[in-house]
Amino acid sequence: MRYNRHDYFRYSFNSYIPATFRIQLNNEEKSLSNEGQCEILDISTGGVKFVTHLDLPVRSEILALQLVFTIVNHPFEILGNVAWKNETEFGFEYGFEFGEDQQVDALITEELKHHARKEKEAE
Repeated sequence: MRYNRHDYFRYSFNSYIPATFRIQLNNEEKSLSNEGQCEILDISTGGVKFVTHLDLPVRSEILALQLVFTIVNHPFEILGNVAWKNETEFGFEYGFEFGEDQQVDALITEELKHHARKEKEAE
């Protein structure tokens, strides 16, 4: 199998991480929607997979998503785009890509290490 350097390591959570999101229109912070609730299924340094009961637009040029969640004790607020959508029996599953200017790679990796240690200690 050939290695693709654009593939990210994905960390799947045993217990999904609660999160909120807001839709942002035309990259204007003042045009944020009301909060929507979702749960993060897995995460990488390039994006997350989340599930919600709301039907969101995919790959829109004028819409961005602001995702807010906490890993261990560190809050994250990340702007990005919905890359794909799958309808499931529980709602909709989405692939969320972090925006190019979102410099969170190292911080997410560090917090995932803390999260994994904490889960191992709880066993």
